[in-house]
Amino acid sequence: MQNKLPLTINPIKAAQKRLDYIGYYPNEAITRVENPKSNIECSLSFDFDEQRICVINIDAKITLEQICQRCFRPFVTEVHVMNKFSPVKSDTHAETLPEHYEPVLMNEFDEVDILALLEDEIILSLPIVPVHNSKHCEVSEADMVFGDIPIENEKPNPFAILVSLKNKG
Repeated sequence: MQNKLPLTINPIKAAQKRLDYIGYYPNEAITRVENPKSNIECSLSFDFDEQRICVINIDAKITLEQICQRCFRPFVTEVHVMNKFSPVKSDTHAETLPEHYEPVLMNEFDEVDILALLEDEIILSLPIVPVHNSKHCEVSEADMVFGDIPIENEKPNPFAILVSLKNKG
């Protein structure tokens, strides 16, 4: 087991050695995720499955500060991502993978950028509309009700004239 987490790694060679990593990426290295409040704590394992497909298992956690979209105040939340990836060299190769593996493209050196992969997964797991838990939010349930929809006044039927003309004839 390794304590130092690699930024990039050749997953095929790592799977042949059955490497496992437990460690963290410092929040200074995180460039695409906004307001990280902690390091990315991560465990990585490389192996081959029964079909001899290279598999990267990722389990990572990070604490982020987000802005509540109800009260517009910051709040701290923890994001936990777990997924299984398989390295591919092209999109056509990605289509042949079993559906329980996410494809990850290798670069021209047959390496995978692990930090970029983690940032992608964190971004994908963020809520579309971040909000506090309703009991911790400054905007109460009663404040979220904006009143009843007013009933429109009865408008005259524009075809009523046609009905009166039809009845005259």
